[in-house]
Amino acid sequence: MMSQDRIKVGRIQSWMDENGSLKLYSHQVGVSGGVSCSLSAEEALGLLDLLSRHREVMDEKAAEAYVDYTGGWISTGH
Repeated sequence: MMSQDRIKVGRIQSWMDENGSLKLYSHQVGVSGGVSCSLSAEEALGLLDLLSRHREVMDEKAAEAYVDYTGGWISTGH
């Protein structure tokens, strides 16, 4: 059985189960219930591939969000 290595990004919790499935769970404060999603190992690899192919766009948007949030500037290393 795999260890329960959980990662929280914003309001989303994620972890891998013993079958290699990626589990995602989101819960808004003050709202009963939440949203969960489960991806098989193959589906998780497909998602990773999609995210990898769009890395530059995500870096750019994250930098823009940081500037909007802080009023500052951040280098994305590109």
